[in-house]
Amino acid sequence: MNITLFSSLLLGLTLFWSCGQGNKEISAPLDAKTAEMANDASAALQSESDLQSNKTEPEKTALEKKIIRTGNISVESKDLKKSKTNFDVLVKKAGGYYEKETTSSGSTYTNYNLTIRIPSLQFVNFLEEIEKGKDKITEKSIQAQDVSLQYYDLESRLKSKRTYLERYQKMVATAKSVKDLLEIEEQIRQLQEEIESTESTLRAVKDQISYSTIQVNIYNSDTLMPHSDSGFWMKVKEALDFGWELIEHIIIGLVGIWPILLLITGGIFTWRRFRKNRKAKQ
Repeated sequence: MNITLFSSLLLGLTLFWSCGQGNKEISAPLDAKTAEMANDASAALQSESDLQSNKTEPEKTALEKKIIRTGNISVESKDLKKSKTNFDVLVKKAGGYYEKETTSSGSTYTNYNLTIRIPSLQFVNFLEEIEKGKDKITEKSIQAQDVSLQYYDLESRLKSKRTYLERYQKMVATAKSVKDLLEIEEQIRQLQEEIESTESTLRAVKDQISYSTIQVNIYNSDTLMPHSDSGFWMKVKEALDFGWELIEHIIIGLVGIWPILLLITGGIFTWRRFRKNRKAKQ
């Protein structure tokens, strides 16, 4: 019985040790597989992260918008000289300049027509300063044109042409015949002309982008209402102006017919003298 008990105990220990070894052998492959799956997952995550990074990269390096801003403003003024002086101060303060300045006047109107170039960064502030002034703004229109596509297309073309020009310039030293050399030089000449033309166009676009253009018309409110019925004194003023203009026309007309007036005066003088002599004889 003791032998049987000892044999049973020994068999149990043997089975327990065998099961432990079996579990170790099974768990080892499972751990390796888990590690492999973890590595695959990590790689997948890294790949997805890189993909997301590539997707967001264009957003980070988004091209800056290139905008050309222009405006038109009409200003009603009671004192043209004072208003013009105020504009001079505003333009100088904003770092701008007058591209064109004209004055027109007549019997019924007087105004300034100004073409002002203002740095784009000061465009909004300049308009706000005008609106804060004492003069009345009767008309205002602002335009914004997006020329980003044109701008970056010109830059790309210019870069490409310069690259080709460098290649052709290097080919000059490797030309094997006079014909090849002439063909290369002709290509170089054409590229140089195209580069100069593209550079000129790009400079013009840059200038329009960096400096906004504002057309300003300053006019005198009193002289732009000659035919209005805005009161008794305005009608009196119109009547006086009409009478003075009529007198001017009459005087100019009389001066224009001076030979006829001279003949009439001489005829009258001769007739009167004839009658006087005739009466004296009688």
